[in-house]
Amino acid sequence: MDFHFSNGIFNHNEKPELKMKSHIQNLAMMSAVIAFASCNSAKTEAKPEIKTETAAAEVDTAAAVSEDLKTETKSVEGKVTEILNGKDGYTATIETADKEIYLVTISHSNLKDHTQFRSVKIGETIKVKGDYWKMENTSNITVRELQ
Repeated sequence: MDFHFSNGIFNHNEKPELKMKSHIQNLAMMSAVIAFASCNSAKTEAKPEIKTETAAAEVDTAAAVSEDLKTETKSVEGKVTEILNGKDGYTATIETADKEIYLVTISHSNLKDHTQFRSVKIGETIKVKGDYWKMENTSNITVRELQ
């Protein structure tokens, strides 16, 4: 005759497999409750903020980078001296009458009017208008209008 302990009482009819399954479920539920409670406990330890010269330098660097990334609209006319083909368009190097050099990126996706897109040839004079920006010592224009 088998005796099984269930709910504080010996039970002759309960199968051991069901009892084990019930214990595993109870343990899993208790583990979940403990994990949830520990995640939601308030953290009382406060860390003081320490300001250093490095933090100030990082702010100055960030300001300089954002200053460099500011864009303005610019129109430029010049002679194409080099062409570098890309996936959606090309980058042309143009030289103005004042001997200024610009890298102008011309692509379907950047043009306001996609029908303006066309290929240009080395030696051709083009006029472009777009977002002007500098990277290091290079003047760049993301072309919005190609004339």
